Amino acid sequence: MDYSSKSIKELIGLCKEKGIRGYSGKKKTELVELLAQPTNVLVTAVADADAPHAAAPHTTESLRYIDLFAGIGGFHQAIKNCIPTSKCVMASDIDPNARATYEANHQLKPLGDIKKIDIPTIPSFSLLCGGFPCQAFSIAQWKDKKAFDDPRGTLFFEILKVIDCKKPSLILLENVAHLTKINKGEVLETILNSLKSRGYKVSYQLLSPHQFGIPQNRERVYIVASNSQEFDFTALSKKSTTCKLSDILETSHGAAYIDPAKYTILAAEHIKKQAKSGLKFCGYLKGELRKVGARENTEHLSRVHKQLMRIYSSDGTHPTLAASETSGRYHIYEESTKLVRRLTLNECYKLMAYQTSFKKHENKGVAYKQIGNSVCVKVIEEIIKELQRQGLL
Repeated sequence: MDYSSKSIKELIGLCKEKGIRGYSGKKKTELVELLAQPTNVLVTAVADADAPHAAAPHTTESLRYIDLFAGIGGFHQAIKNCIPTSKCVMASDIDPNARATYEANHQLKPLGDIKKIDIPTIPSFSLLCGGFPCQAFSIAQWKDKKAFDDPRGTLFFEILKVIDCKKPSLILLENVAHLTKINKGEVLETILNSLKSRGYKVSYQLLSPHQFGIPQNRERVYIVASNSQEFDFTALSKKSTTCKLSDILETSHGAAYIDPAKYTILAAEHIKKQAKSGLKFCGYLKGELRKVGARENTEHLSRVHKQLMRIYSSDGTHPTLAASETSGRYHIYEESTKLVRRLTLNECYKLMAYQTSFKKHENKGVAYKQIGNSVCVKVIEEIIKELQRQGLL
C-alpha cells in the first residue's frame, strides 16, 4: 500500500487497525515508517527527552491522565464514560470538601495544594486535564481585569511546572469565557503562547452545554494542546440541539412552590426566547430593582433584576449555575403547572450531566457550591469523543 498518499489522520487510523503502538506524536514520514514494518513487530516510541512527546505514548486502551484542580471530578467522570479502561493516576484539589466528594465517587484520594506536590513523583501519564481556578478571570469577580495579579490567576503557571517536568502529549484545559476578553485577549494569548513555546499545537473554543443537549447556558473556553497535530474544534462549535429545562425536571421533586403574590410573570408580548442561549426570561420575584439600567417601565428586561430574582421558563434553558450560590436560589416557571419554584439539588446536578447516582456532599450548601464550580460532564465527553475521532486519543 502507498502510505505516503494518506493524511496523518488516516495513517493513525491504520496504526490503530493494525494494533501498532507508538504512533502518538509522530510526523507523517515516521508514521509511514511504522506502517511499513512487519505487523508482528511491536513498535515502541523513542522520544526526544526535550520534546513534549517524551511522555509515554498513549492509546485509548491504556490512557493514563492526571486531574488538576479536580473539584468533584467532572473530567474524571467524562473520561471514564468515554474510555472505561482509562486510569487517573493523580488528582489534586486544595478544597478538602471537594476531595472528599471526589474520593467518594471515584475511589481515588486527591492530593491537596498543587504548589506542595512533588511533581517528579507523579506517575507517568499522557493527558493532563485541568479546570484551573476561574475566580481571577471572572467578569463578576474582577472588573479591573488584573487577572495575573491574583494568586488564583498565577496557578496556571503551576500547570506549566507539571508540563515542563512530565511533558504530556495532550493537554485539556477549561476556564470561564471571560478569559478570552481580559486585557483585550492578552491574558489568553499569554496562556496559549506559554503552551506553543513548549512545542504544543494549540487551539481553543467557546462551548456551552446547551449545544449538546444539556439545558444550561454556561459558555466556557476549552483549550486543547497536542504535540502531534492541532485539534480542530469546528465540528463541536457547530453543534446545536433543541433542549429545554423541562427535559431534566423531576416529576416528584418535593420542592415548595412560591406564593404567586411574591412574584410577577411577564405579559406574553414581553417573553421571548433568546436565539443563541435558549434562555427564556419570563418573570421576577418582587423586590428592589438594580439601580443601574432600571429606568421606568423596564421591569420586563432581565438585566434590571438581580440574577437571583429572575425567573426563567421551563420551556427554555437555564442560566449558568454559580459557585457563589450556596442556597440554590434558582427560580423557574413550570409551564406544566403555571407555578414558580426553585430547582432541586438533583436538578442542578442534572444541568451538569451528572447521573442521579452521583454521591453529593451531605451539606447542601457545600453541594450547591461544588456543582457551581464543576465542569459540565457532557461537554467534556464531547471533546473526548472528538479527540478520539481526530486520532489524538
